[in-house]
Amino acid sequence: MIDWNSTALTPEHDPTEFGCGVPVLDHWLKTHAIDADRRGTARTHVWTPLGNNRVVAYYSLTPYLAARRGLTSALAGGVNASVPGYLLAKLALDKTLHGRGHGAELLYDALSRVAQVADLASGRLLVVDAIDESAAAFYRKYQFTPVADTPHRLVIKIATIRRAFG
Repeated sequence: MIDWNSTALTPEHDPTEFGCGVPVLDHWLKTHAIDADRRGTARTHVWTPLGNNRVVAYYSLTPYLAARRGLTSALAGGVNASVPGYLLAKLALDKTLHGRGHGAELLYDALSRVAQVADLASGRLLVVDAIDESAAAFYRKYQFTPVADTPHRLVIKIATIRRAFG
């Protein structure tokens, strides 16, 4: 990821040209991400080219309590109520970067940040609600497991993420 700065979104970043091909993700970045950060409901991290503030990729994270229903015993870890963790609320890459493996790099950036946060604040799972089947297939390639009866909701254990990042 040497071509990009990965930082928390600030008002100085420029998302106006961002376009991932999914209008709802483009719109959220441009109109809601800064407000979500200000309200403390989601923290968005962006990629910008070195020496430039134009946003070319982003993801948003927030603390989350996953419902126990639909999780395997191994995922729930013996917890009978809600399972604490994080939600990967958004993940999007500008169309100019599609098809070059940057989606995996962006996901790894998000996963490594979740592992860092979990080291400070704990948490058992990372949850993602894939926007469609193509996105769900992307997450399954990286060890995310679908939740029973909710195929577009996928989870990965924080322990699995930690193993991936040493």
